[in-house]
Amino acid sequence: MVFHKYRLICTGIPKNASSSIFDILKNSTDQSHDHHTIIQDFQNNDPDLMETYTRFCIVRNPYDRFFSGCHQIRRDNSENNNKTVKEIIEQELKLEYWNEVFIPQYKFITFGNQILISNILSYENLEEDWFNFASEYNKTAEFKIKKQLPRRNSTEERIPWQNELEELSTEHWEMLNHMYEKDFKLFNYEIILPKNDHN
Repeated sequence: MVFHKYRLICTGIPKNASSSIFDILKNSTDQSHDHHTIIQDFQNNDPDLMETYTRFCIVRNPYDRFFSGCHQIRRDNSENNNKTVKEIIEQELKLEYWNEVFIPQYKFITFGNQILISNILSYENLEEDWFNFASEYNKTAEFKIKKQLPRRNSTEERIPWQNELEELSTEHWEMLNHMYEKDFKLFNYEIILPKNDHN
């Protein structure tokens, strides 16, 4: 998402508060809320201009993001209402992420092995991270941004992702770990092993 008034680029990774970011920064010169990769934003705009803009994104615990995505596709598409988490995992691995809410986060902000965004905020610590990011940005910005970020499009009625993870078989737990192996490493989230693999 490109916000020309503020000279900001937010790579809106699905399920990572992108609706909140769009709502607080949007104006009539901007395109609609999207989930483009940073590469796509450069391709769709003047690359020289984009180089002068401040880039940021929000990352989230891969387990929490995955189960949030499961809830969303069941809610938004009646064909998915009865799909189990195990079926969704198998489907995503087989089809190479047919639904964008399951695409690994690193794919949105990297080129090869290089991360193209220096300002990476944490979903789990978003209130503080956004405040610090906005405060630093506002020091030199012509147009200031708000330091408080409202939550939009959040799911209230969800059991903790830890409980959902515990319900998976060892096989599907390991498949999920494999799906997001690079996200865990790049963004410093802990990979949890199935209990029967613990010493």
